[in-house]
Amino acid sequence: MATTTSDKWKGVTGGGSFGQRSLIFLFRHCNVRVGYAMMYIAMPFYLIFGGKARRAMIHYFKMVYGYGYWKSLWYCWKDYVCFGKVMLDRFAVFAGQKGRFLVEEDGVELFTRLKEQPGGFMMVGSHTGNFEICGYLLRQDAKKIYALVFGGESEVLQRQRFAQMSQNNVKMLPVSDDMSHLFVINEALQEGHIVSMPADRIFGSAKSVACKFGQAVADFPVGPFSVAAIREVPILAVFVFRVATYRYRVVVRQIEVDDNIRPSKQKAEAMAKEYVKLLYQQVAENQCQWFNFFEFFRKEQ
Repeated sequence: MATTTSDKWKGVTGGGSFGQRSLIFLFRHCNVRVGYAMMYIAMPFYLIFGGKARRAMIHYFKMVYGYGYWKSLWYCWKDYVCFGKVMLDRFAVFAGQKGRFLVEEDGVELFTRLKEQPGGFMMVGSHTGNFEICGYLLRQDAKKIYALVFGGESEVLQRQRFAQMSQNNVKMLPVSDDMSHLFVINEALQEGHIVSMPADRIFGSAKSVACKFGQAVADFPVGPFSVAAIREVPILAVFVFRVATYRYRVVVRQIEVDDNIRPSKQKAEAMAKEYVKLLYQQVAENQCQWFNFFEFFRKEQ
């Protein structure tokens, strides 16, 4: 499970190197459902002792959808269970079970069309379902994808990520303290490649815009959209949801705003708001597949 020790997301997968190696070993010999059964034993402890994360998820369901406490607690449990399953699915892929997964596609022709054109473009993802598994399962070699990643993951996870992503022409781009990753992003777009960034969490950046989300309000990052606005490149919103055991659905939508909006700051904010509308549409249909385990929302004024 991913954990937090403060009100800010740390972006680190729990379990430690030994636990992660153990999962990979298990799934080399067993169906992923075995892992699910073990998960159900451990999950109540995460729910009971993960006070901050549990409260944040309950507040999410109460503020965004207007649910009462007990219904919010039930949906919080379902969210935890789904999160556990998508994490285990990731390790099943690491263990060599990639061929067992099926991917349903909705709007992927938008991605196909842009990757076959000469210019670069951007994709923005969210912590819905398992965005990362999309990079493991969907093979393409038309353009290199530079995927911005956060957090100090274990050596085991980083090695497995690299092995799976490199097969699909994806290069992991860690966020650096000296901001040098921004130069790589600009160069990649200039050379006609693809840049992938998360857009549903603020990682200490002051550049944000308040957006209505259901019955609540939250601050969403503007940074990814500023890059697209300044570079004047197309930008796609990509969502990946778990449908069933060994089945995922990839949803792709193009973010479009009035080309006459200027300057780039206003255009970036317009893009961010359009993205949030798309995000809400998707998570409203998949309420237990958005994994924001920290206080994120406030009441609409």
